Amino acid sequence: MTSLREGIAEYLELRRSLGFRLKKDELYLGDFADFMERRHATHITAKLAVQWARLPASTDANYLAGRLRAVRSFARYRILSDPQTEIPATDLLARRRITFQPHIFSEEEIRRILVGSLRQWGGATRFYCLGRYTIYGLISVTGMRVGEVLNLDLGDVDLDQGVITIRNAKFGKSRLVPVHETTLIALQRYREERDAFLAGRIVKPFFISTHGRRVGHTALDRAFRRLTKRLGMRGASASIGPRLHDLRHTMAVEVLRRCYSTGADPERRLPALSTYLGHTHLTYTYWYLHQNPGLMTEAVARLQHRWGAPV
Repeated sequence: MTSLREGIAEYLELRRSLGFRLKKDELYLGDFADFMERRHATHITAKLAVQWARLPASTDANYLAGRLRAVRSFARYRILSDPQTEIPATDLLARRRITFQPHIFSEEEIRRILVGSLRQWGGATRFYCLGRYTIYGLISVTGMRVGEVLNLDLGDVDLDQGVITIRNAKFGKSRLVPVHETTLIALQRYREERDAFLAGRIVKPFFISTHGRRVGHTALDRAFRRLTKRLGMRGASASIGPRLHDLRHTMAVEVLRRCYSTGADPERRLPALSTYLGHTHLTYTYWYLHQNPGLMTEAVARLQHRWGAPV
């Protein structure tokens, strides 16, 4: 039987070969291995797993549950080589279910965001503003994940063919995203400004900061929060209000809404939308139906029309 630490390495290698990244799990399990070694424990028990999960002085139940989940997942693998392993029950340190309601932007709100992003608030440079404008616009029309946009390299944006290549996205998947001609014009404009800003320097990322480095997720999120606060879309607390990722939700909802309004069959369009968004299963795309009252109303109306009776 391999040591606990060796088992963790094998487990992570196996899961990553299936497309999982497991960055947090690697940190959690490494810390758990340290914990077990300090106690000279060689077999995972539910008691030890819970003790370790509760070590941080945190009142966030979901954070503690996430730590235990990482050990539980590994324990399911470990028991194959160590029958004395105990798998912590799922009701130990259970997660609190959080009801999430995305903000669906109106066309006017998106217009205000794009116009506002070009304003040079607080002495922001023209290039900085153009970068934010292009990123926000690209997410709103393609539904790309924020991380996917920021991870784009120069060679991933084919302005001649009008196709963006997303590499190693969620679950290690890659896909092609064709874009509209108007989006290409905006991307071309940014590319020209980017190249002029770099003045001959070769930089790999497509979207860069004013320091010539890849735009960071945290910095972009903060900029979006500041902008939406200035536009009156969030209250005094910057933590309450629309998120940048909600632009992706809005795009998906708008595509489905147009299907209903034009009489197209949403069920036939869902697989294409699911692929375009990079979903691994149609269930994730159906989620947009359940989370939007307007779409649910359209779906019920469609059923009423199909069956000729109230639903």
